[in-house]
Amino acid sequence: MPMLMTLRWLVRLIGTRHGNAAIGKPYTTTFRVMPSDLDILMHMNNGRYLSVLDAGRTSYLVKTGLWRQLRARTWHPVVAAQTIVYRRSLTFGTKYDVRTTFVGFDTKNGYFDQAFVVDGREYASAVVAIRYLDGSGASVPPSEVLALNGDWALPEVLPEWATALSDAVRPTSA
Repeated sequence: MPMLMTLRWLVRLIGTRHGNAAIGKPYTTTFRVMPSDLDILMHMNNGRYLSVLDAGRTSYLVKTGLWRQLRARTWHPVVAAQTIVYRRSLTFGTKYDVRTTFVGFDTKNGYFDQAFVVDGREYASAVVAIRYLDGSGASVPPSEVLALNGDWALPEVLPEWATALSDAVRPTSA
């Protein structure tokens, strides 16, 4: 099964045209529920949603032109925190979209709003905090990511839900 997810990622990297989509505007990637996505109850496994979110964010970074710039600097995104709400089950063969929007940075992380959508209805939604790391594993300051070339269309203020996630996962001790 890990091989199928690797193939899904490769399809997203190769199949997505590099471009200059606006960073901060929604971008949609289409998927279909495969047999290997299913759990014993015959709906998509909750962990699979998180892997698909990764592929959706990768497509987003490719489409906005950030992926090449990140990789040229040996930078890479890693998940720092995430939360997901499941509303409806995705079942075998269902075609669905993952709508991905980058909404901004706090002092350390970037935040993505992502949703699984079928025929205009949200089946699940997620908030994902991403930290960008350099080749040695050190955090890349948001100001350096924002200095990359791109059509930046971020909101002036980080949405309250992103700030709430940041506050919720902040360590209580140093």
